[in-house]
Amino acid sequence: MPHDDHSSIRDAVPSFDPGYFMPGLMAMGVYPLLMALTADPAASFVTAFFMGLWVILARHAEWAARYWCRHFSVRTASVLAVCAALGPASLIMMFDRPDWCLRLFSIFATVACLAILNDLRDGDHAYMRFRLPDETARSADPDLARAFLTWNVALILLNEGVIAVFDISGWMIWYAVLPLVIHGVEATVILAILHNRRPTAA
Repeated sequence: MPHDDHSSIRDAVPSFDPGYFMPGLMAMGVYPLLMALTADPAASFVTAFFMGLWVILARHAEWAARYWCRHFSVRTASVLAVCAALGPASLIMMFDRPDWCLRLFSIFATVACLAILNDLRDGDHAYMRFRLPDETARSADPDLARAFLTWNVALILLNEGVIAVFDISGWMIWYAVLPLVIHGVEATVILAILHNRRPTAA
């Protein structure tokens, strides 16, 4: 049984999708090519960034469409899909500011913090059920929510610090490793909390 417990805890950790490296690889690989063609560092970086980001959106488009269609009408789901795909990209490309590319992660983390705070207030852990659908995590939803809230605040501060300190080359390196950093920290948090709660649940 202990072996089964450990297996179920590991199963609660979402698997890492290597596709999340794509934006960083695009930024580091396509950016020099665009620079050679345009000689505009800002426009080249923003274009390379969103080429990779749109790859991720395309990979998850079918899942997102199914999720939104379950909760909204087809028309509303279509509008949400268009806004998610084109909204942030259009704004950032219009302002032509590379630092706002990485600032998207701060925005995403802020939205996550607001969602978690709302869940903690209402006692409805919808965000954690969305992020960790495995039933093994359900008994630890309050602890996981507080841990994810702390982590997202730390991620905002860390990301803003990188943007303030490093130049565009440093941003690209940070952006390339950021998906692995996020997955590593979140996996460690999930495993530690679920492992500590395992004797209580038994």
